[in-house]
Amino acid sequence: MQESFTLESETARARKVIGDVVSQAITGELVGMSNFASLAGVIPDLHEKMEAVEHAESERQHALGFMQVAAKYNLPVRANMEGYYWKTIREKFLHYARLQDFIACLIIQEVMLESFAVSMYKDAGEAIGGEIGALLLQTSEQEKEHLHHATEILQQELARKGHVFTDTFKILHEDVMTVLAQWTATEDIQGHCGICNGNCMKDDLEEIGLSLRQIRANAFKTYAQALDTIGLPGEQTTVWIINLPF
Repeated sequence: MQESFTLESETARARKVIGDVVSQAITGELVGMSNFASLAGVIPDLHEKMEAVEHAESERQHALGFMQVAAKYNLPVRANMEGYYWKTIREKFLHYARLQDFIACLIIQEVMLESFAVSMYKDAGEAIGGEIGALLLQTSEQEKEHLHHATEILQQELARKGHVFTDTFKILHEDVMTVLAQWTATEDIQGHCGICNGNCMKDDLEEIGLSLRQIRANAFKTYAQALDTIGLPGEQTTVWIINLPF
């Protein structure tokens, strides 16, 4: 990890990759903010409604933090909630929000998306180092709180509904995790993500000492651990993950 982060010492390709990492982070946080805001509108429980508003503000602060550090280092950033993968995730979340399905929304935002955020921010933060790396690592730790919040609720839901809950989770997994798997696949079968500046950042991750294989493996490991902590049957969830597109 770098002792002191100075973009002047980075190659143009490395600078571009770091800008893309921050762009993805800003966009993801804005999607999370929007999701939590939508969730607040469908939750009947007042305590959970306030939790959703609090989490939306947390995501907003994360987005602002990334925007500020991008401006400080004059990074080439492009936040775009209309990019294919983030837009698709947002639309899927809104589908369940319109159905007032609190549990489905919780699973999508606080288990699936937060698992990826916790893992990817950690990997990117350790690789980039300096002030930007520290911010990514700090945000990773904060996102763990959202994951923990969801785990407690979903453990209770599993205890109450058993295999019905497991079956519902599988449907959501196939619907949403497929998109995240496509996003992190070697080839973008859906085309450009709409966020990276120019070519896909996956092509140049080695410039900051990362590999797509490493990032993807750690993200799915974090997700699998979240499912285990909830109490879902590992013999089933392992198959779910293996069957995702690579």
